Amino acid sequence: MPDASGAITGAITKEKVMLPRRRVLIAGQDEWLEAMARTFLEEGAIIALMGTGRQDLNRVLDALGGEQDDRFGRVVGEGCFEALVSRLGRLDVLVCMPPSAGPGQTLEECLVQQVAGPGALLQAACARMLRHGGRVLAVAPPFGDKRDGQSAAMVQAALGELIQRLAARSPDKVRANLLCPQDSGPAAVAECARFLAGGAGRSLNGQVLRLSE
Repeated sequence: MPDASGAITGAITKEKVMLPRRRVLIAGQDEWLEAMARTFLEEGAIIALMGTGRQDLNRVLDALGGEQDDRFGRVVGEGCFEALVSRLGRLDVLVCMPPSAGPGQTLEECLVQQVAGPGALLQAACARMLRHGGRVLAVAPPFGDKRDGQSAAMVQAALGELIQRLAARSPDKVRANLLCPQDSGPAAVAECARFLAGGAGRSLNGQVLRLSE
């Protein structure tokens, strides 16, 4: 798969304005969730946050000025996706950022946490977008300790295969791509996500994009 990160980085500065009041669902945690939410809020989007824990979700919402009509969230759980989409009214963009592996996690546990769960969310969002179109973006967990490199590579490969299947499902309606950060911080990843969600990202579909600063 060709590395398209150079083209993305060069085009980000040209993609300044996103369509007004786009409805965006962002799943993630800690500074990654906050950076992504802040970037889309700055573009005038209405955002729904899906957090992994109540304390972390509250901290992110507080950092964004508190829960308001254009920013709200729920902790991951049964019915969370449907409730957030219902409040959004429409789902235009999904950004799914699986959590990094915890200390001592087995490969099986990593695949469940970072592929199976996020995969269900990605597929549900894609199904929602088939009628009116939209963008689906997964952000692979960044590589941690070198000892975890093998499991991280397998997670990225599994997410890449899923994204390519979703991209082929209805390419005229839904664009699906995978971002793989390589020594890139939350702010840089959020800028790339904004680009992919905007008009200039319509030509990219089914891509595995490796981003480095």
